[in-house]
Amino acid sequence: MKKFISFSLAGIAFCTILFAFTRPMGAHSVQVYLDKKMVVDQHLDFKGNAPKVKLAPTEKYNQLIVKYDECGRTVTGRKITVKDEDNKVLKAWYFKGSATGFAQPMEFQFKDIMALKKNGNNTLKLYYSSNDFPEGQHVTSLVFGGNAITASR
Repeated sequence: MKKFISFSLAGIAFCTILFAFTRPMGAHSVQVYLDKKMVVDQHLDFKGNAPKVKLAPTEKYNQLIVKYDECGRTVTGRKITVKDEDNKVLKAWYFKGSATGFAQPMEFQFKDIMALKKNGNNTLKLYYSSNDFPEGQHVTSLVFGGNAITASR
């Protein structure tokens, strides 16, 4: 009997450790990269608590990459919308074809994002949506004027 209890406890501990490193089922997740450096990697809570990425004004970035996973589903009609601090739509980019998980990134030239930044507007909000998820989700805010690339809530 002691062997059975000991074996069961070891099995439970092993499963707990194993599942601690997996993404929750049904969770939407986002990854954001600046010049191939990951600055955001998290599950989204749909409560409007999108992470903020602080960008140093002296740094020059070439590329912004967004990867979005809708619970591992294959989706079509992906779109990234950029809004200002007042939630005014500045621009939307559409991505054709189907995508599954993080396999098909949405890539932008950073200068195209910077062209949307107006005087006095220090934050640009990025939103993701698709044909299967038309209500969309605020995935991150780019905050201009910081000391380094950091992500925070």
